[in-house]
Amino acid sequence: MQFHKIWVQQCRATRGIKRRFGVKSALDYLIGEKLMNFDDAAEQHPEFATELPRFQAAVWNIFNPYELAGYLSSLKPSKRKKLKELLYVNDSSRSRMAS
Repeated sequence: MQFHKIWVQQCRATRGIKRRFGVKSALDYLIGEKLMNFDDAAEQHPEFATELPRFQAAVWNIFNPYELAGYLSSLKPSKRKKLKELLYVNDSSRSRMAS
């Protein structure tokens, strides 16, 4: 198994979690846990770093901008900042969503 491609299975599992347990549980699982761990691994291993953009894009295919913005706003500031950078979310994109 290619561990640097495990995000594909994690995204599949997230769709089931979202249907069965709701958006918050799915966000906690995929973004709060798996994406953060994957990013940490990407700092040490180039094969993970290569896959990180694909994982980030998959997150945007699973969750809509409102779900992501709501989740990020519920986090503690340090974790929120890290995930905003990781998901390429900034304050101007959030203001566009509100328009």
